[in-house]
Amino acid sequence: MVEILKNILLNSKGFKSKRKILVIESDDWGSVRMPSKQAFENLLKAGVKVDQCGYNTFDSLESVQDFDAIFNQLNKIKDKNGNSPIITANTIVANPDYEKIREGNFENYYFETFDQSYKRHQGANHTLDVIKQGIKEKLYFPQLHGREHIFLNNWMGALKNGDSATRLAFDNQVYGLSTTITSTKRKSFLTALDGNSLEELDAHESILLEAQHIFKENFGFPSTSFIAANYTWHPNHEVFLDKIGVNTIQGGRAQKVPGNHEGYQTIKHYMGNRNGLGQIFLIRNAGFEPATRPNVNWHQKILNEVKAAFLVGAPVILSSHRVNFMGGLDEKNRERNLKLFGEILSDLVKRYPDIEFMNTEELSNFIRISKK
Repeated sequence: MVEILKNILLNSKGFKSKRKILVIESDDWGSVRMPSKQAFENLLKAGVKVDQCGYNTFDSLESVQDFDAIFNQLNKIKDKNGNSPIITANTIVANPDYEKIREGNFENYYFETFDQSYKRHQGANHTLDVIKQGIKEKLYFPQLHGREHIFLNNWMGALKNGDSATRLAFDNQVYGLSTTITSTKRKSFLTALDGNSLEELDAHESILLEAQHIFKENFGFPSTSFIAANYTWHPNHEVFLDKIGVNTIQGGRAQKVPGNHEGYQTIKHYMGNRNGLGQIFLIRNAGFEPATRPNVNWHQKILNEVKAAFLVGAPVILSSHRVNFMGGLDEKNRERNLKLFGEILSDLVKRYPDIEFMNTEELSNFIRISKK
């Protein structure tokens, strides 16, 4: 009861509707976090505690096998309109080109696009074909998460300076070592739009422009929404995003703001509020993260979060990272989490027969129309 009351309070401000809307937002698709079991074992043997980080343990590049399992599970569930749950898949469209970076003696950054990553890791590029079929069947809706999921200046600086853990990870084609499993005191390498000055942030304009170009080249349409890595971005980035056609900012209630100051400042958001550019903020108010937090009763937690949101007329935006559904490193991770996810979604349909599944763009458009 206490948790439900707390969630009611958190959902009290912002957009409201009589419709019971559920959106699933999932981050990190397209990124190569842990490239192989061998890379994991190499780092573990070298003393890096990769087994203490769920992302390093389970998060691999999505495959045809992953999508077959995901789409099969989603197809079993229908809302009152006959629609299955649809994953808004926030996509990283590029990964480091490790060989080129090494050949350049760590002086410059080079990348490969995510479709090239599919080919390099999986051979023939059937994964992208399966994704496009998922889009057609309204089970999968890609949106933009960034070019890469890397704070480039800091990561490249650590490589150039010969930081041992960063170099060791690089040798195994890994960039995403959590700060919780390394001894080096540093900022996260994963906050892609981070920076130590406003001038540093200006370089992100061309990166975001290129990211949107890669996105459109592969999916055939531009992304109208964006989620910043680790909820870290500056209001200046919203101007850059507006220029590339992004009218919706996904996120949490708190935005971490980098810039000309120590640490991060915080900006609070609520469901459906807009900035001066007219961009709508969508706020995640439920979560499913069993791969990284296995001891939580996710079924009950989500029931409480959904109940609280629907009681006050708020839509539910359920956040669940890609790692929860990946089986490339451990098939059991995918199997048990998809089973649980299906059980939870089926339970929600039973408890709320008038529930409606939407993607992020559909919810944003509904809010925009409702507020006119």
